[in-house]
Amino acid sequence: MKKIQLNSPEFNRVLKNLQFENLSLTPRLQKKVLEIVNSGKQISPTIIKEALNVAIKLKSSFIKKQ
Repeated sequence: MKKIQLNSPEFNRVLKNLQFENLSLTPRLQKKVLEIVNSGKQISPTIIKEALNVAIKLKSSFIKKQ
């Protein structure tokens, strides 16, 4: 399967669809999503929850540093 990149039309379509739903992904979470999709692993609720938990932990540690 073709690797998806940040500037690929497929990924841009996903981001645009998220905007229609008033949702967005931080740049860090966008990279994590690409890592998961390009890893070839089956995407499951567990994988999604782990990615979101990592993003939440990173955000909270960034806020604490400020």
